[in-house]
Amino acid sequence: MSNTHSTENNPPTGTNDIRVLSLDDADGVIGSLTSETARSILQSLHNEPATASDLADSADTTIQNVRHHLESLQAADLVEVVETRYSVKGREMDVYAPTDDRVLVCVDDGESGLIDSLQELVGVTAALGVVSAIVQRSFRTPGVTAAPETAPRVPNSVMAEPVMGLLSPGLAFFLGGLLVLTIMMLWSRRNRLGRLIPA
Repeated sequence: MSNTHSTENNPPTGTNDIRVLSLDDADGVIGSLTSETARSILQSLHNEPATASDLADSADTTIQNVRHHLESLQAADLVEVVETRYSVKGREMDVYAPTDDRVLVCVDDGESGLIDSLQELVGVTAALGVVSAIVQRSFRTPGVTAAPETAPRVPNSVMAEPVMGLLSPGLAFFLGGLLVLTIMMLWSRRNRLGRLIPA
């Protein structure tokens, strides 16, 4: 294992987002992980950033083999160089670490894929939020605008009382809508997987 003198830090460029790939676009990711050595390297980097020589020692293989797998993992955007170290001989050594992106590979059966489903969900959720705001406002606004002075008036606070003492009407409507959307998405996904997996 190589000793180091100084370190030049470069922050990781990952965004901690979920990267969604269709099966056709995931060849690079899948191909880079077919080797047990590559998977071992990636696991080691998730535990701690390391240089190629450190990885060669931990995987009990040659530096050339490790560099080959690192190139494949970099091409698949699974690892990146996060800093540069200098050995006792003054030689530059790249330090590798996993990218922050999470990779999700989805299987599209020719209908709407997971990407389309997520985009539709965002639009429907936004519309649901607008309708929920209207529902909340309708509970806050009295139904009759003009009424005799002597007529009993229902206070706005009563009209907008939380449902069952816990939720406001608008929030209850929004959460109920989300529950229905979640059930529909799970049911649709189950049917899609049922068509993809032979009985």
